[in-house]
Amino acid sequence: MKLRGRFTLTLALAALVPISVAAVVTREVIASSYRADYEGNRDSARATVQRELETLRLEVSEAVSSLADSRHPFVGVLLGEMAKDTLDLRVLKSLREQGGGQMRGLFLHTLTVTGPDDRVLITPHYRDATDDTNPGVRERAIQTGGAPYFTYDQIRVGPTVETVLVAQAAHVSRKDGYAVAISASRRVTDKVLAGVRRPGVDARIVDPKGTVILPPQGSWEPEGSAPVRVPLLGPRGEEVATVELTVSRGNLDQLLRNITLISAALALGALVLVVAIGLLVARRVARDLESLVEGSLAASRGDLDHRVPVRSKDEVGAVASAFNFMMEDLKTAKERLVIAERIAAWQEIARRLAHEIKNPLTPIQMAMDTLRKTWRKQHPQFAEILEESTTTVLQEADRLKHIVSEFSDFARMPKPELQRIDLNEVVRSVVSLYQGAAPVATHLFDRLPELDADRAQIHQVVLNLVENARDAISRRAGGRITVSTRLGEAGDRALLVVEDNGPGVPAELKDKVFAPYFTTKHAKGGTGLGLAIVHRIVSDHGGRILVTDARGGGARFTIELPLRTGTTLLASRI
Repeated sequence: MKLRGRFTLTLALAALVPISVAAVVTREVIASSYRADYEGNRDSARATVQRELETLRLEVSEAVSSLADSRHPFVGVLLGEMAKDTLDLRVLKSLREQGGGQMRGLFLHTLTVTGPDDRVLITPHYRDATDDTNPGVRERAIQTGGAPYFTYDQIRVGPTVETVLVAQAAHVSRKDGYAVAISASRRVTDKVLAGVRRPGVDARIVDPKGTVILPPQGSWEPEGSAPVRVPLLGPRGEEVATVELTVSRGNLDQLLRNITLISAALALGALVLVVAIGLLVARRVARDLESLVEGSLAASRGDLDHRVPVRSKDEVGAVASAFNFMMEDLKTAKERLVIAERIAAWQEIARRLAHEIKNPLTPIQMAMDTLRKTWRKQHPQFAEILEESTTTVLQEADRLKHIVSEFSDFARMPKPELQRIDLNEVVRSVVSLYQGAAPVATHLFDRLPELDADRAQIHQVVLNLVENARDAISRRAGGRITVSTRLGEAGDRALLVVEDNGPGVPAELKDKVFAPYFTTKHAKGGTGLGLAIVHRIVSDHGGRILVTDARGGGARFTIELPLRTGTTLLASRI
């Protein structure tokens, strides 16, 4: 028997006189609650859709704004070639090939660049429009001032051309008296509606004529009042499409009838049976629900091997089975994701390593070519040229050896040998190395518990961060470095903060500083592995690292480390 049937039968056996008196009150309270829930669901659905649309508009606006910056490598080259009057077919073809990569890199679905004469220069999403005259791009950029809007655009998909609803923004980029107009967009997809769809709530998008652009998830049968409408406005403020939301009022009338019948049936029972049977059923249901709660907490901790026991074949048992299936799917997906991320990371490292190795090969080749030519000509200064060329070759060979050695050390980094360590003591040992060499101040938490970590690797983390900070303040008068520790708000983690008042990390580089072989110190011989090693050590310890701006300028690196090995940091307090 299903759970609803068991409860109905159980409550029907118990009849209480007070239930009969309270039935009418209960009926009205429930009806009022359902009506309030309906209004709340309706307002929540509208707010969710508006938030998703605003997020889409903001993302498109930011992407197009960054692309239209005259300092952007792509647009800067185009404007530079115009200024030099060297924008020939060869250069334009190269830029058109780059346009597709720029579009995909910014997760855009359309990209159109027009020149001063409104001729379409670049349009990777619809190459048929190349060289057409399209004054609309410039006009919309001037009309909207760069503000995002919704419109329809054409995209070639294989042999067909589709007209799709998009969120678009347009800008005019100027440099040295030349200007180009840029518009780009992302398609309005089901992602906008996914956040609002749930049992009882559905959504669709229609054009002003009522034609469905994005269909609902189920059958479209609005109950009671008209659907909630959220307009999508075009560049002139006109309505180009509408999101329609339907929120179910629930089977309120049937529910109220059931309450009346059940209340009358309960009045025929006895108090003892109600209490005895109610306690029995409640205890059993509570036991199953507690198992589901424990499973949810285990999932939040990252324990994907946890399974909930299935004790019955009713709805609760079905939920438990579904939960177990979900955990199995999450575990499989996580394993696949880890493999994919590992492959992608090593591909990026290989690409960067190839780039680093390629740089020294050019001077080596040039030196050897010079030697061969001067030898053939029996140049009178051959000895001097030989000395200079061999010196160059040896220097570049040493550079290659250094690069390979750095990569080898990074690749062979051992797993941490965990032991109980005092983080404050590690910080003091590192700071002592800079006495008289750099202005390093410390603010250490007095009662910081010991944590499970590899002392040597944590020492390397602190050393690398302090060394980076010293490089950052090397050219600044009054430079300072601060290293501090404290206990996390949850009490399950230790925080290590290293900050300086140097130039800081530009916003566009914050996502790249931990990538292997990314460095801004090529002139100083930087290999770009310092922060990559720091990130790997912190990750191997189950922690997190984040770079932000320090107060008053400079960079701030914050590290979270769990106090006990195997503890998952559920929510970041950084």
